[in-house]
This record gives sequence, C-alpha cells and structure tokens, in this order.
Amino acid sequence: MEIEIAEQSPAIQGPTARRENFRTAYVLSVIVAVLATAVSVAGLRFPSLYHGDWSNGTSLGNDLVTLVVAVPVLVLGVMYSSRGSVRGRLLWLGALYYMVYNYGFYVFGIPVTKLYLPWIALFVLSAFAFALGMGTLDIQSIAARFSARTPARWIAGYMFYVAAMVSFLWISQWVKFLFTGRVPEVNGSQSAYQVIAAVDLSLLVPMFLSAGYLLFRRRPWGYVLGATGLVQGAVYTAVMATVCVFGWKLTPGAHLLSGWFINCVIGCTVCLLCLAGLLLNVKRPEEVNPL
Repeated sequence: MEIEIAEQSPAIQGPTARRENFRTAYVLSVIVAVLATAVSVAGLRFPSLYHGDWSNGTSLGNDLVTLVVAVPVLVLGVMYSSRGSVRGRLLWLGALYYMVYNYGFYVFGIPVTKLYLPWIALFVLSAFAFALGMGTLDIQSIAARFSARTPARWIAGYMFYVAAMVSFLWISQWVKFLFTGRVPEVNGSQSAYQVIAAVDLSLLVPMFLSAGYLLFRRRPWGYVLGATGLVQGAVYTAVMATVCVFGWKLTPGAHLLSGWFINCVIGCTVCLLCLAGLLLNVKRPEEVNPL
C-alpha cells in the first residue's frame, strides 16, 4: 500500500513531468540564444554602451566569444539533445552554465546601461533553464553510456587544480585584507575584485570541486557536472584570451604574449582536451550492456 501511494505521489517526477520540464527548458534556451545574440551584437556594434573597466576591450572580447562560440554551442546542444544525444545534452547544459556564470558578471559588475534589463533576463532565464535541464536527466542511463576507459581521475585532478588555484587567488587577497586592512583590487578596482571573487567562489569553485570529487569516484553525477564545468571553463578562458587580444590592439605599448594570455590559451586547451576525454568516451546506445 505504501509503495502504491509513493508511486502515485506528484512529488515524484515521472516521464511525463520530465518531458514537460524539457520542453520548458528548451523554450527558455531558445529565448536565451536569441537574446544573447541580440545583446552581443548590440555590444559589439555600440561599445559605448559599456562603462568603466568593461570599456577597454573586455566587453568586445566577451560579446564576440559569446556570439560566435557560446550561442552556437547552446543551439547545437539543444538540437541534438532533443534527438536523444547524450553529448548534445551535456553541451547544452554546459552552455547554459556558461551563460549563468558569464552574465553574473554583467548583472553585478557593470554600471547600469541600456542593456541592464536584458542582462538580468539572460541571467535569470539561463539559471531556470539550467535547473530544469538538470532535472530532466536520467542520470543512471547517462552514466551507463560512458566507457570504462574514460580518464575520469585525470580529468578530476585537473578540475581540483583549477578549483584550488582560483580559490587561492581570491581567498589569499582576502586574508591579506584581514591583516592589513587594505581592500583587495583587480587592476586598481575594488569593485572588480568583489564581483569577480564572488562569482568565482560561488559558481565556479563549487562546480569544479563537486565535479572533481564525483569524477574521481566515478559517480554518475561526476560525468554530467564534469562536462558542464569544462564547457564553461573552455568558453570562458577563450573569452579571457580574446579580451587580451583586444586589450593589446586598443592599448598603446601593450604586449600580446603576456603571462595572462598564455595561461588563458593553455587553460582553454586543457579544458577542451578534458572535455574531449569525456565526450569521446560516450558509447553508442547499442554498446550499452543491458541490466
């Protein structure tokens, strides 16, 4: 009797609820893709929309990569995910996670402009689409599609490394503040430190730590969170490398081959290699052993 009641409980999500959630996430993702395209084109066409630290090439690099990389990945991810592709589903969720992470900087770090409300819409819609998309996953079936040869522990090691380095970068400056009273800065801006540290420590670090731990133990959620974090990591390090290029072009006397640019290129490359290590080890449905 108790089992029958549990099976009929509306709190337990069944196939119908998953399909409804997927359709909702699908529609929200299409809106995100259209809106991100419009906002990125507007930012590239009218750079004067940005102020402060974002007016020196940062906005151009960010909008360019979002337009030519993140939006196409999101669109292709939605298309192939709707056809049942595991790789498509992971790329879709990773692109949505990038949108949440990226537009968190826009919403909380840029002075109010004419694009402020569209940025808030992108941030919120991406977050809801991501949450609903995660809720549609049959996590055990997805995990079963990954080959035993998947280099999960090597990828986990890299994700631990990224989480540790980012944590050290921002927390060490806060510890110095405790002893010296000097508010940390990024390129001379205290608000930039506050926004970047907050977004990284609340979104990036927990994702990479969780994914690393679960991947290391080869738990089902590790494959999903690992791919999601690596898509975001690859795209955003591409953003930062592109920002360096624009900074070099727009700043007299600047040098392109800086340590920061090289680190971004290396980081993007390693993220892509790790992502390939996951996605290329997804087995075809007929290769999965029946339970």
